[in-house]
Amino acid sequence: MLVSSHVLAEVAQTVDQVLIISRGRLVIESPLAELTARAGGAVRVRAADLSMLASALRTEDLQVTTGTDHSLLVQGAPSERVGEIAFAAGVPVHELLTDGGSLEDIFLELTSEAPA
Repeated sequence: MLVSSHVLAEVAQTVDQVLIISRGRLVIESPLAELTARAGGAVRVRAADLSMLASALRTEDLQVTTGTDHSLLVQGAPSERVGEIAFAAGVPVHELLTDGGSLEDIFLELTSEAPA
């Protein structure tokens, strides 16, 4: 099903795959999770053993920093991948959130014209 809308906050809540078209040209086609992760976002994860999870994530060449709220911030992978790595490492996950850029911010960045 194809949904076309300018209400990007609602689009972000309902779609898995995103196509961005500007001036009649395809700008990008990407899974929403990957698009927001690439846009400078991070995945925030809380787990039973943060040090074991951080080690497993770094083994996968992901950038991991410790959050101020006893969580890890992971850049370079969507939340699904972070969850898979935690599962493979045997670390129970308590919370997994995407702190990515909003779809509207990403749209504006990808479709704005470069200054002349």
